[in-house]
Amino acid sequence: MHLFKEPLARYFVGKFLLLIAIEIAGVCVVSWQMGVNIPISMPLPTLLLIVGLIVCQGLLLKQLYNRCKLSFERCGYQAEAWLKRDFSLKAKPTFSSGVVAQLHNQLNALSDMLQNEKTDEDMQSFLVAELISVLNTPMLIFDQRMQLCFGNDACFQLFQRPWQTLRYSHPEAIGLTPSPQWHFIDIQNNKRWQVRHSTFTQQSQSYHLVVCIDIQQALRDQELQAWQRLIRVISHEIRNSLTPVSAILERLQTRAKDPRDHEAFNIVLERCFHLQDFIHKYSQLNQPIKVEIKRLSGLEVSKTVQGLFTDVAWQIELSPVYFHVDPTLFNQVLINIIKNAIEASPAGSVLTLKLYTKDNIAILEVLDEGTGVANHDNLFVPFYSTKQTGEGIGLYLSRYFVEQMSGSISLTNRQDKQGAICQLAFPVQLN
Repeated sequence: MHLFKEPLARYFVGKFLLLIAIEIAGVCVVSWQMGVNIPISMPLPTLLLIVGLIVCQGLLLKQLYNRCKLSFERCGYQAEAWLKRDFSLKAKPTFSSGVVAQLHNQLNALSDMLQNEKTDEDMQSFLVAELISVLNTPMLIFDQRMQLCFGNDACFQLFQRPWQTLRYSHPEAIGLTPSPQWHFIDIQNNKRWQVRHSTFTQQSQSYHLVVCIDIQQALRDQELQAWQRLIRVISHEIRNSLTPVSAILERLQTRAKDPRDHEAFNIVLERCFHLQDFIHKYSQLNQPIKVEIKRLSGLEVSKTVQGLFTDVAWQIELSPVYFHVDPTLFNQVLINIIKNAIEASPAGSVLTLKLYTKDNIAILEVLDEGTGVANHDNLFVPFYSTKQTGEGIGLYLSRYFVEQMSGSISLTNRQDKQGAICQLAFPVQLN
């Protein structure tokens, strides 16, 4: 009974019965024309012969049905695999030639073409994902359900945490809204970040690409370029003047007989050397920076700090933490901020070094016992310094180095006592 539920089987059974009816009618017509009377009762051998012929015809027709059915089933399995984007399945033709074999060959050729297109698409998707990952601009991808499905490491600048911790979040949950146009809900973020939006389709799924452009960073880059151009001109002119002046002063100093003249030459030469050192430090802004990220444990950082500043009374608060930074740039930043803390603190003060992880962010804090921060607006402005002998380059370079390592730096006042806190924060690489 199950066989007759299938239209193809009913079709073959109907044709088989029609064939038997035609054969019986043909025998009757031929017997009538030849004047042969067909007996009502036939001998048993004749009856068995007729039944055997009918059974053989039925078996042959069933075999043909099975081969036709197998061809359709193989085509169906292949189409089902296509729906699942599996184009590796190939159907073996049930007939070696003819239209059915031609159909299978064409379907297999189509599978090869779709497989090649899928391979190219996967490669393009991989390259795009790798490109997005290395860009310094925060990028977010939302699926058609408006859930976050991908981001890059630069998203740390936005959320101060790796994007993986925000996976499957809706835009509103991370401070974004898509209506009427994509923008940040927070006014301050909306002033700082310009949001660009576009859509794309991949594997029949629609996605939203959201790019967040840091306006402040763009302005800061333009400011850096302006400083670089200015420093190149100033450095060239000052070095061209200082070199002959220093040489002449050294020769005159050897001829000076009056101790006061000798002391005056020393002061002038000292100021010349100081000016040369000043220009050398600022020339670092013109040098390209190559960042090589490595993993440093909190214990390694703690030992490095205590080794660099052996005369400082340290209070270490160490938790399990790993920093993914460039060791050379990171050490330079540590030297800058710790020297500032030492110079800001009175003699005999204790500096506190805290290393810990919070919300997948590796944090280093240096706490001093100085007078604190008075002017927050000018902290990272080049040439600005509250120290009489300061050059205004340390914090500016520190921020520049930290941002090259995808981190952030802040300087605030302590809440428990007088003093300042310099905090360095770097995203923890989850993968």
